[in-house]
Amino acid sequence: MATPPPMGPPGNPMFEGGAPPSPQPPGTDMTGICFRDQLWLNTYPLNRNLVFDYFAISPFYDWTCNNQHLRLRSVHPLDIPNLT
Repeated sequence: MATPPPMGPPGNPMFEGGAPPSPQPPGTDMTGICFRDQLWLNTYPLNRNLVFDYFAISPFYDWTCNNQHLRLRSVHPLDIPNLT
């Protein structure tokens, strides 16, 4: 079984101290964008524990969302007892 990444896959600048990717400007039509990171999917299982890490590397992720604030505190967004 592969060890899950601490906050995301290696090679992502956000997880290596870099700035997060630039968000799409408001009103940007993203309906034609499809995201799939096959290398990540081949390395880590896509399950309830890692789904937020996978989504965070997509162009759809909002780096100002509540899930990101939880991730920065190492709290899993589905870990209800820690959400108080």
